[in-house]
Amino acid sequence: MIILDRPYVSDLLADTISKNKIPVIKLNEVFIPNESTINLKKVDDLLIELEKGNSPILFNSENGLNILSKYAPNHYLTTVTDILKNKVTFRKTLSRHYKDFFFTEVSLKELEELDPSALPFPIIVKPVIGYSSIGVHRIDKVEEYQETIKQLKFEMEVTGSEYPIEVINNQSFIIEKLIEGDEYAVDVYFTEDGEPVILNLFKRMFRHEKDMSDRIYYTSKQVINESLNKIQEFLRTISSFFALKSAPIHIEIRIDNDEQIVPIEVNPLRFAGIGTNELGVHAYGVNACEYFFKQEKPDWENIVSQMDDSIYSFCCAEIDASIDCKQVVSINHEAFKQNFGEILEYRPMKVNESSTFAVIFHKSPDLNENIRLLNLDLNQYITLKELEFV
Repeated sequence: MIILDRPYVSDLLADTISKNKIPVIKLNEVFIPNESTINLKKVDDLLIELEKGNSPILFNSENGLNILSKYAPNHYLTTVTDILKNKVTFRKTLSRHYKDFFFTEVSLKELEELDPSALPFPIIVKPVIGYSSIGVHRIDKVEEYQETIKQLKFEMEVTGSEYPIEVINNQSFIIEKLIEGDEYAVDVYFTEDGEPVILNLFKRMFRHEKDMSDRIYYTSKQVINESLNKIQEFLRTISSFFALKSAPIHIEIRIDNDEQIVPIEVNPLRFAGIGTNELGVHAYGVNACEYFFKQEKPDWENIVSQMDDSIYSFCCAEIDASIDCKQVVSINHEAFKQNFGEILEYRPMKVNESSTFAVIFHKSPDLNENIRLLNLDLNQYITLKELEFV
């Protein structure tokens, strides 16, 4: 069973659901392409599926996760979701493995009032329960602290109200030690025996060391070769810590210069959001949703041997956090498209509903296009409502 919620259901996901006859629960009147061809169920049917325990459960969006606590508060998947989604609980569970890793939970008021000189800079500050890069800030030294917290508070006021508290809690935050290294995003499910099955492996790019945006992720033959096996072993460790079984997750990790893998966060019961997991279909022919529901395992050795040397990327074109997305009148998509050499698929998003105005899957011979896109000012493609002066 798949639970579909806002902000976005792609044509590919809808076609996959229809072709494989996957039962669907629809929440919050989310638009589903070709809805008449899918098998819609009632929310009450979720409890039946959970009690049976023999049907894979997947969410397309974190927005719908709160129905677990409402309909099945004592179920194993609800418990796992609560642990993984809460960054403090997640860190506490891992603390026996990462004994020297600093983290602490504070309220928004405490963030404003604490003495930053006692903190082990550089640090990351982010919501205890969060989504995407919203509210995530890197602070390198004491002198940057107060201004960054002021910016964070404003960001929470602008964007935090767009999501339910189960997705973003704009009153509770974690301060943690900065994790250095290359960052990867992994879509994986765990079998009934707790064995991890990797479905997607993407690498994240940053404009500079303080950049926390989700603008560019990419994959390639080299990305998979350099990290697949070591991440697979790490996921077995994660599985044992949290007793993961029969569950899909999206996990973000960093690998430092000593080859140590440190998890940044885990997003339970879903894959990469707003359809970005479907980059795998373009890059190496793996449809994560289909593989999960069929409980199939990619033959990575064979897949990599057939890949070309291109860079396959997705670009999340986002409205700046300082701008209220409800103030956007239009996006000049045609002009924005001119920044890409080879577009594999261009997905415009509804303005006024989220901070992302388009997701673009694209292909390039090297990383130069991605570097240019990271430094591109997206405001030039956004038209805002005119301010009214009294």
